[in-house]
Amino acid sequence: DPLTTLREQCEQIEKCVKAREQLELCNERVASRSHTEEQCTEELFDFLHARDHCVSAAGLSRAA
Repeated sequence: DPLTTLREQCEQIEKCVKAREQLELCNERVASRSHTEEQCTEELFDFLHARDHCVSAAGLSRAA
């Protein structure tokens, strides 16, 4: 699937790598606590936003 391939490529750019690192740190923090209200939603959205921004820019450049 071209979209999956493009997402995987975009996940390697610096902005996505940093966002994924923040998400993983948050997930580890949440997993280490027995009682927390933290859910890492913001970190997940930040990662998805960075990846999808890259995907859309790459898709537009391929279409042109």
